[in-house]
Amino acid sequence: MKKKLALIALSFSTVFCSFGQQDQHFSMFAESPVYINPAAAGFTPGDLQLFTNYRLQWSTVSDNPYRTISASADLRFFDRGGSFMGAGLNFYNDLAGVAKYQTNVISLPLNYAIQIDRNNFFSIGLQPAFYQRTIKNDELNWFNQWNGVAYDQSIDNNELILSQNFSVSRFDVAAGVFWSGQISRNAKLKLGLSGQHLTKQRINFTSEDAKLYRKLNIHGQGEFRNEATGVTIMPAFAAFLQGPNKELLIGSNFRFLLKGGSRSTSYFEEITFSAGTYFRVGDALLINAILDLSGFSFGASYDLNVSKLTAASKGVGAMEFFLKYRIQFGTRNLRNNRVH
Repeated sequence: MKKKLALIALSFSTVFCSFGQQDQHFSMFAESPVYINPAAAGFTPGDLQLFTNYRLQWSTVSDNPYRTISASADLRFFDRGGSFMGAGLNFYNDLAGVAKYQTNVISLPLNYAIQIDRNNFFSIGLQPAFYQRTIKNDELNWFNQWNGVAYDQSIDNNELILSQNFSVSRFDVAAGVFWSGQISRNAKLKLGLSGQHLTKQRINFTSEDAKLYRKLNIHGQGEFRNEATGVTIMPAFAAFLQGPNKELLIGSNFRFLLKGGSRSTSYFEEITFSAGTYFRVGDALLINAILDLSGFSFGASYDLNVSKLTAASKGVGAMEFFLKYRIQFGTRNLRNNRVH
């Protein structure tokens, strides 16, 4: 019995290590691209954007579902109608599993955007980051703690390493490029490429040399507006390549103009509602809805699991909610701003 449990513990540690080598992800990636590309900082309506996101995943699979909370701010400055600089502050906290495997990240994206011509901008960005990872193994139950009726954590588990709590801190670097262009009166495109974990930070809690895989992100979004109907089609995609892990999201939102803004005042007077579907290949169907109201954006998404885990998940993948607020300094009319 002990041998079997030891094998289970070993399997757990192997799975844990594999999990640790893959990043957390968000379904509504297009709402805050600065999380995946530092070169996207500052490309937003307004001069300052505040964003917060909450994600809950696998609530039907485990009594300890994965929970991720994030917050960010990105700012455009030195903007005189042409080239500009962008900077930001990102934070997220991820908590997973019975052992409360926790990841805290603080990152500082910084970029410089060059105005190629009237309608095209290209930026280069760099992002230093600080990672802290902790695990609470003392909250796990072990074979030696079984008293014949239930697990009793007051009993010594006789484990030397796996029973300890661990915490490690690491420095990391990301870099990226981003292009935003107005290709016609009613059409815009954005494309980005970034690399994360360029330092291949060590993620192990013990002496084993486990490193986080470098990650390549490719993402893009379009906006195609029909002036007659006021409907904007917003296709988007994101591909993430990290070691043996590959993820592809593709889909589109449809944005409906509920109230037009005045041409002589702020862009933020517009009120729009959008809804859409995305597909995370081999994993889930994503459904979302977003309301934009005078500078505020509220959004929610639901992941319908369609992978082999469906029998356990009952189709429930994740729920995600976000709140975004954009601030404009001065009197510049954002309706004619071509970089957002």
